Amino acid sequence: MIQLPVPALGSITAISITTPHFQTSLDFYRMLGFHEVARATWPFPWVQVSDGALLIMLRQDNTPALALTYFTATYSKVIKMLDEQGIELSERSGDTDTVKRCSLLSPDGITIRVVGITDGFSQPPGPGMLQMPQEDYSDPSKYANKTIGMFGELAHPVADLQASIAFWGKLGFTTISEFSTPYPWAVITDGINAVGLHQTTHFQQPALTFFASDMRHKIDALKHAGLQHYTHRGPANVIIDTPEQQQIFLFQMGEEKEFSAPRLSDIAHAVLKTPRLLLKEITPGIMHQLFSRFSDEDIMTYLCITDPAMLAAERSNYELGLEWYRATYKGFIICSRANGRRMGLIGYHTWYTRHSRAEIGYHLDNDADKNKGYMTEALSAVLSFGFEEMGLNRVEAFLSPANTPSVRLLKHFGFVEEGLLRQHYCKDGVVEDSLCCSLLRSEYMK
Repeated sequence: MIQLPVPALGSITAISITTPHFQTSLDFYRMLGFHEVARATWPFPWVQVSDGALLIMLRQDNTPALALTYFTATYSKVIKMLDEQGIELSERSGDTDTVKRCSLLSPDGITIRVVGITDGFSQPPGPGMLQMPQEDYSDPSKYANKTIGMFGELAHPVADLQASIAFWGKLGFTTISEFSTPYPWAVITDGINAVGLHQTTHFQQPALTFFASDMRHKIDALKHAGLQHYTHRGPANVIIDTPEQQQIFLFQMGEEKEFSAPRLSDIAHAVLKTPRLLLKEITPGIMHQLFSRFSDEDIMTYLCITDPAMLAAERSNYELGLEWYRATYKGFIICSRANGRRMGLIGYHTWYTRHSRAEIGYHLDNDADKNKGYMTEALSAVLSFGFEEMGLNRVEAFLSPANTPSVRLLKHFGFVEEGLLRQHYCKDGVVEDSLCCSLLRSEYMK
C-alpha cells in the first residue's frame, strides 16, 4: 500500500450534503449500502450515514450543497496552520461561539469545512480504496460496501490542475498519481481523504466515486431494487443523480473512466400513458442531464420541440434556475401516441416536499387540440401520479375566474373553490385576480 500522510485538518472526516427531506435521502442511501449511525438537532438537524468506510453527514437545508468536512480536537492548531499558509477563510466562528468552525473554498468552488469537535463523531473503520491493498481490488468480498463497491475518490472538476494541486498541498494533501490522458488529472490525499482533480468539462460538479470489479452485476441489482435517475456511461458505468441534486459515479474496475457519448435512452424517466397520450417526465435532474451532457439536437428530441426559439427559451429557464427556495417541480410533456407530436405541458410546480403539497399547471399549445378531452386524460393520469407516487396530500390550482373551461375541468375532478385572490398575477402587463381551488388526498381517494 501507499505510505499515507498524516491528515492536517482533522482526524475524522465526512462528506456533508444538504437535504430538504431526511427520509427520502435515508431511503436512497440505504439502497446504496449505507446505514444510519447518528442523528441530532443541534446546532442544526443532521443525520450521519455510513457504508463502513465512508461517512456522509446529511444536513437539513433546502439549498443543494456538498462540502468536505473535518472534525478535529486541535482546532486552534489547524487555524494557525491555515493562517500561516495564507489560506483565506470564507467563514470563521467568533470567540464566543460554542462550537468553533471555519470554512474555505477551493479554487474551483468546493467547500472545505473544519469543525472543532470530535465528541459523537467517529471515523468508519472499514477501508476505502485508498487504504486497501491493490490485490484486494478484484475481490468483492473485501469491500466494506457490498452494494456499490469501494469508495475511490471525491471527484472534483478543476480549471487548472497544477494550480489546484498547489492549493490542496497547502492543506496537507500530496499527489499519489498524476496522468495526462484522457485529460490532465490527479489523485491527491491527506491520508484520510482521496480527492480526484480532473481538468475536464465531462462533468460539472463534485461527485462521489465508487469502483468494483463486478460493477455491472451491482448496477443490475440496484436497478432491480428500484434505482432511478441514472445515466449509463458504458455497459458497467453509471452516473446517479441523488435526491439532493448531487452525483455518484459507479465505475467498473479496469474499464476506461472517460465517459462515452451519452444516449437519451439512458435517462431514467417516468412515462404516463392514457388512451391517446404519452406524458414524458421532466424534472430538475432530467433538465440538468439534458443541458449539461447532451447536444442541442438531443435536447430538442427529448423535449419534443422543433423550434430553435423554444430551445433557447428552455435553455434560458434552465440557466436562470428551475428550482427555488423550498420548492421544486415535476412536470410532463404531453405527446400524441399517434405521431409523437408535442401537444403541451402538465405537471406540478411550487412543490413543497416538506408539506406534501404542490400547484398543478397545464396548457395545450394549439387551439386545434382544445375541447377534445385531451386535458381530461392528462390531468387524470397526473393527479393519480401525484397522490399515489409523489405522496402529495394537497394539490392547488390558481386560475382566472373567467377561464370557464379550466374551472369546469377542475370541478370534474372534485376540486373545491376556496376563494378569490385579488390582483394575484400579472398577464400581459395587466394584474388579474386568481380563483384558488384545491383537491385533498382524502377527497381524491373517495
